[in-house]
Amino acid sequence: MTDDGTTTTLTDDECWTVLADQPIGRLATAVAGEPEIFPVSHAVADGRIYFLTRPGSKLVEVTVNNRVAFEADEWRFDTASSVVLKGTAEVLETDEDIAAAEATELVPYLDDGKNVWVRITPTEISGRRLTR
Repeated sequence: MTDDGTTTTLTDDECWTVLADQPIGRLATAVAGEPEIFPVSHAVADGRIYFLTRPGSKLVEVTVNNRVAFEADEWRFDTASSVVLKGTAEVLETDEDIAAAEATELVPYLDDGKNVWVRITPTEISGRRLTR
C-alpha cells in the first residue's frame, strides 16, 4: 500500500522480514511513567522476538510492566524501513521455552554473560518504507 510517492506501508510479512534481517533492535519499556530504550541483539522465530539479558534494569522493567515496544530499522542506499512491534514480554523459565529460544541460534553482539531469555509476543506490528 502506498501512502504517497515515497512512503509505503509494509505488510506484516515484510515487517517480520525487516525484524529478522536486523541484528540489533531497540526495546522500549515504561515503568512508573518513565520511558527507557535499550539496544538489544535479537532473533525472530514463530512470530516472536527473542533476546538475552542479565539481571539489571531491562529485566526488572519487563517484570514490573510486561507491555513493551520493539523497533528495528533497515537502511539501504535508496530505501529506509522502520518496524515497530508492540506486545508483551515474558522471562522464559521452562526448559521447553528456553530450548525454543536457544533454537533461534541468537548470537549476542557481546558475549558478556547474559543468560536470561526474554520473549516478546506481539499484539500489534506496523512498518513503513521510505524511498528516495
